[in-house]
Amino acid sequence: MSTEPLDQWLGAAWGEVPASLRPAVVVHIFGADLATMSSYAAAKARYVLDRLDPDMRSDFEDVAQDTMVELTATLPTERIRHWKALVLKKLQWQVLQDRRSRTAEKRHPGQRVEYESAVLVLADHRCGDTETRLVDRAILRDALDSIAHAETAAVLRATFLIATDGSYSDVQTTGEVARDLRFSQEKVKRLRAAGAKLLREAVREQLDARDRDNEETA
Repeated sequence: MSTEPLDQWLGAAWGEVPASLRPAVVVHIFGADLATMSSYAAAKARYVLDRLDPDMRSDFEDVAQDTMVELTATLPTERIRHWKALVLKKLQWQVLQDRRSRTAEKRHPGQRVEYESAVLVLADHRCGDTETRLVDRAILRDALDSIAHAETAAVLRATFLIATDGSYSDVQTTGEVARDLRFSQEKVKRLRAAGAKLLREAVREQLDARDRDNEETA
């Protein structure tokens, strides 16, 4: 059993640690003070955002702060030998979580968003203007296959990451699509704008065909 008195705070919630002891506890557990760790997190947040979520790179300070809060909300259960590696890992996790949350909010079928946000939400022609539905994978895949213009189709496919089995893993940002296709972001935006009407029309045709099939089999 450890005789180091500060070890009693391993695994403790931050609020349980007396304020007067917090600086010493942080140094004891992480091997660095909170200011040093926060400065490192802010510097590395730029790099992580540039690689994983470039459209949000201006939010690096907020991401760094959220990461430090997450890192210390409940202290590690053992002393950390390589705190920089841990901070970098937590930064990557925070950026991916923020991105997933943002994407999930945009995908919500009850929320209408701009096409430039890379989410396709169509008015349900049977329900009225106030109700929407999110286009499913099979419909979206078939609609994309019908886009004749090669570069427009490439941008839309890169946006929705349609896999060969009909699934997709994410909705990509303008910056990510531009990087994947080696296009400028201006070109991606222009092709998305041109493809928006084509894709909406193609999806509506797919939905109408499915509705007709459902009525015939009913």
